[in-house]
Amino acid sequence: MRRTRRASPPRRSLRIDGAAFDTAAQDLGFTLDESQLETAAVLAAGDRNLYLWGPVGRGKSWLMATYFAALPTDRKMRVHFHEFFRDLHLGIRRHGNNLAAALDELLVGVDLVCFDEFHVHDPADGKFIARLLPALLDRQIRVILTSNYAPRSLMPNPLFHDDFIPSIEMIEQFFTVVTVDGPVDYRTVSGHEAGFAAGWWVSPGTQEQRDRLGLHSPTPDERTVLAPAGHPVPALRAAEGCLWVDFADLCENTTAPVDYLALARQFSAWVVSGVPDLRGVGREPAQRFANVVDVLYDCDITTVFLATTPLDAFAGSGRLPVDIERIRSRLGQLGELTSRRVDVPW
Repeated sequence: MRRTRRASPPRRSLRIDGAAFDTAAQDLGFTLDESQLETAAVLAAGDRNLYLWGPVGRGKSWLMATYFAALPTDRKMRVHFHEFFRDLHLGIRRHGNNLAAALDELLVGVDLVCFDEFHVHDPADGKFIARLLPALLDRQIRVILTSNYAPRSLMPNPLFHDDFIPSIEMIEQFFTVVTVDGPVDYRTVSGHEAGFAAGWWVSPGTQEQRDRLGLHSPTPDERTVLAPAGHPVPALRAAEGCLWVDFADLCENTTAPVDYLALARQFSAWVVSGVPDLRGVGREPAQRFANVVDVLYDCDITTVFLATTPLDAFAGSGRLPVDIERIRSRLGQLGELTSRRVDVPW
């Protein structure tokens, strides 16, 4: 773990007993590595804004979630970055383009806000974050971010990176930057028991394979069109907490993370069929699929992917999403079809 620049302290100390991390790790059957121990100590101290970054699977989100759960107050918020952006944009429109008023509405009575999976690739997002950061820091709320990117690696497109440097410098000045880089990618050793990790990658997705998983293919009369957050999303089945959607309908049309988040709140189990090799679908559909995986993983949705390509050969090279290594790591938690019968909720 490496740290840079001491951050300005929040208005209130939000300290917890550091033993909460050891207890939570023991309950899951593992021991904190040195990097996690040092990060846990900085989190538990409760007096700094934090930017936690490092390779996939090193426990950044778990450490933040453990701190969040152990903090004995309801004056706290943990939210996916895309979801916060959506709510903030809606609030800004309600308040006549007044960012401060929209933040006041969203963060009233909050001493801590935690953002998962902070990243900046879109220039428009970068401009908005340049407005958001100083307004957020003015409130002296403790802010904790997790990211796969060092601050200097945000907005990696060289055409726009220099424009984002003032925001990077603000992060470095007002956040303690913590690198969580232990030796183990814990996603590669996780159990296949519940939530996203209980899902399956099935290739090539034949009817025989579906039958082995207990998947009953949708009938034509089950087709419907959902509008979870404004964009229409055709679905092959949407009933009893289960969503069956085709890759083309989900990722080749104009959809966004806010749509996936809304669908994840409605449906606790998904089937995504017709998943192609990302190398042949184009940049935008590939990025949408990456966003879908992020949302399903973060919301811990049990998902079956019916794909044309085996997982170990999926998205091997080519024009792929910028976060493809994280997506590969998350998909690597899935089981692959075996000869034994598996009961799933369809």
